[in-house]
Amino acid sequence: MENASNALLIAGGVLIGILILSLAVYLFTSFGTTSAEINQRNARQQIVEFNTQYTVYANREDLTIYDIITVANMANQNNSQYGYVNNFTTDYEISIYLDSQRIDNKSQDEFDTLMQESLGNNQKYKSGTPEYYSETSGRIKSLRFNKIT
Repeated sequence: MENASNALLIAGGVLIGILILSLAVYLFTSFGTTSAEINQRNARQQIVEFNTQYTVYANREDLTIYDIITVANMANQNNSQYGYVNNFTTDYEISIYLDSQRIDNKSQDEFDTLMQESLGNNQKYKSGTPEYYSETSGRIKSLRFNKIT
């Protein structure tokens, strides 16, 4: 009888140990999944905040040359910052076009010339819908501006 009660105590201890281990594995898995979801949400939020710098100028018809040069300078700064990344041209490079000419890589003297030409005739510009990279990155790829005639 004494052996039977010891066996029951040992079996009960083993069952409690298994329950504790099961609970630990469940909590570890649950917290790991929650952490991954939070990281994904934060990454999406960062991309939205980044894209907002450019999308604020999208689909508008009241832009000046100053707005376009501001966007081009932001794109130039981005391209300089991420130029060393392996997948730069497929996920990070931002192109800004003015009347089908790429302007995000222009010098300050070229921007000054653009400003003088535009201000002389009080030129207004319109922008199109931005293009984005694939679903995986979601970052803005390019934005096009055209003169309003």
